[in-house]
Amino acid sequence: MNSKFDFFFSYSRAFYEDFSKHLISDLSKYGVKLWVDIHDVPFGVNVLKHLRVILGKTETSLGAILILSEDFFSKEWCRIELEYFLNKNIPIFPILFRMAKKDIPSEYSYIKSLDRVSVSSINDYNYQYAINKILAIYIKSNNEKFNIIIDNIIFDSLIHSFIETQYKKSCIISTNNIARYIIYFYKTNKIPIPDFINVLINITEIKLQHYFDGGFTQTDLNITKIAGEILINCHTVIPNVLYSFENNIN
Repeated sequence: MNSKFDFFFSYSRAFYEDFSKHLISDLSKYGVKLWVDIHDVPFGVNVLKHLRVILGKTETSLGAILILSEDFFSKEWCRIELEYFLNKNIPIFPILFRMAKKDIPSEYSYIKSLDRVSVSSINDYNYQYAINKILAIYIKSNNEKFNIIIDNIIFDSLIHSFIETQYKKSCIISTNNIARYIIYFYKTNKIPIPDFINVLINITEIKLQHYFDGGFTQTDLNITKIAGEILINCHTVIPNVLYSFENNIN
């Protein structure tokens, strides 16, 4: 039983309008597939029975994103989901929304030891940081090799431009140029673009917009470098590794 989503999205509806719906929308723009009850529970079904089926599929997904708010642990559905993830050792990525680490109940103290991000609003710095952490999890878990060789002078020059700018914010421009050339290559050769490659391409498009809007941060640069490296590695053979993929974003 394979999942058709990348992450299960667990949250309290009390903060859906303030936070969750924005995060769902922003992650979806990259092409990351989420299972969200408000969107994905068919009308008229037995909710509990349907949830058990979906929780089972979560075991073959990348894990669960938890939006931990002040009322999360008092909601029956949230606790059912969380306890399932913990009992089945499903990877979870907690985002603390307007709450502190100390506010996590003692019976769930395990969460305190996990990699997590605290966010107060969609406008604070940590909001984009949380998105980039999720993108890094997605990329690392889907680090596929497609062995599609693009062997020409144009692509080589784009790679050299990427190497020269990889530690500068302008790296997003060279990375996006690589992505656009890859789109051209796929379309010219009538090859469907795989979902994973589409997400990498989307990262370059969205981060480029952040760059021109003046909101491009170090964490955006880090995820851009990862996306650029893997786009190159999926489509050609590089004599020297640009940098280790294990150098994930901090």
